[in-house]
Amino acid sequence: SNVDVPNISIVIGSSFGAANYAMCGTGYHPRFIFSWPNAECAVMGADQLSGVLELLARERAERKGKQPDEKKLAFATNMLKSKIHKEMKSFYTSAHGIDDGVIDPRDTRSVLGMCLP
Repeated sequence: SNVDVPNISIVIGSSFGAANYAMCGTGYHPRFIFSWPNAECAVMGADQLSGVLELLARERAERKGKQPDEKKLAFATNMLKSKIHKEMKSFYTSAHGIDDGVIDPRDTRSVLGMCLP
């Protein structure tokens, strides 16, 4: 289509990975992205991402012929989960320019109205 329609995305819940693209996430360069206070946005969920990185650490240790230190691995995994949980919150993403701001759900209609040309 040749119609120029403004893309405006409002994250009202969780927006992870491929679903973020399906919901007109940052990769599609919408004109505006807003989040509700309870929204979360990340490449992956905290459990999935920390699980992948734990598997990679185990494989790296095995390639070196060593057994992974379970205590260190559990500590690193928990620290990573905590960091990811903090960084996927709407106030963090807004503070770091990933979206255009956190809006009160009650103001959604008026904010959308201001965004339309």
